[in-house]
Amino acid sequence: MLLTVALASPAHAQEDAPFSDPAGAAASWLAAQSDGTGWQAGGAPDVATTLDSLIGLMAARVGGDQVQTGLEWLNEPDVLAPYIYPDGETEDAPIAPGAAGKLMYVVATAGGDPSDFGGVKLADEVAATPAEELGTFDGGTLSWAALGLSRTEDGVSDAIADALLAAQCDDGGFSFSVPEDEDCVGDIDTTGLAVSALTVLGDDAAETRADAVQWLQEHQGEDGSFDGGYGANANSTAMAAQALLTSGDTADAAEAAVAHLIELQIGCDEDGAGAIRFSVPEDPEFGEATRLLATAQALIPLSGQNLAELDASDSAADVPAVECESAEGDTATAGEDEAASDADDGTNAWVPWLIVGAVIVLAAIVAFLIVRGRRGHETAPSGSAEDKGGE
Repeated sequence: MLLTVALASPAHAQEDAPFSDPAGAAASWLAAQSDGTGWQAGGAPDVATTLDSLIGLMAARVGGDQVQTGLEWLNEPDVLAPYIYPDGETEDAPIAPGAAGKLMYVVATAGGDPSDFGGVKLADEVAATPAEELGTFDGGTLSWAALGLSRTEDGVSDAIADALLAAQCDDGGFSFSVPEDEDCVGDIDTTGLAVSALTVLGDDAAETRADAVQWLQEHQGEDGSFDGGYGANANSTAMAAQALLTSGDTADAAEAAVAHLIELQIGCDEDGAGAIRFSVPEDPEFGEATRLLATAQALIPLSGQNLAELDASDSAADVPAVECESAEGDTATAGEDEAASDADDGTNAWVPWLIVGAVIVLAAIVAFLIVRGRRGHETAPSGSAEDKGGE
């Protein structure tokens, strides 16, 4: 039996969209890309890509078993240390607050303990980052540190909160890199992430957050998309969309952004059904490689969620199959048309021959009865009961 995932979404699927549940279709494709533990980038298992994929599945509230499998892989010291420690050394080495914050966020959201994961006290080490060093980090790093700590018992440290507020550019956005002097220029992806981080800070960050949200709205395209410097694309649009979903007064802008993401989704009649393209047209060389991160990040707003409030509770253990929906309202599972074609080449191929055979047999029976009747009339003896019937 085929199941269709029902998720709350700020935007209903467009009439010409191939899926009645875009988030469910995207999650189904994303889950299938795992190598059984994590997700790969450049042909090798990659921690950052795996974390983004786990966040995507948790946003869609599916794949709970797969999320736990991914966490078990991340829990291995050989996997964990090179990601959260810049030099790969754990002995007296300062932790990378952004990487550790993102890992902490995933662990906590999945129901794990971020205070002791893989033998590392993530929360304590991130919170202990010296205040003077925090000014050397970009807005994205500080945002993940804040988001990670927000899911711990002690919450976001004052030092990280202050550093994040101070990282805002004069234009209202947040820079992708650490700015020098007056070179602080807002970046779509970083600002979208920062808005969610500012949201968890509450009233103390209200003014900074409002300026960042306004900056995002000023940079939204007429089609709902966002351009992060490489043309309108799914990643920038997704990060901005989830930020716009943090408050009701930006719901229309968020819905327009989600609608654009749905337009980038690959339908059932193409390879990669359910995935979100980075852009249209795709890069002929790297297009397929960009779908993984684009799909993972797009799943957050497609599921009607944002990073500040993302809730993975009551997640399904597996990822249900998702149906395509044609313009006529007929449904078919992604890949079902191909399977049906294969069936026609095999199991169903005998149906036309059966019909032809039945017609031939029927014709033969009719012909036999006609001939037999004629022969019976020609050879009937005189004086038979038939001839005496008038006596």
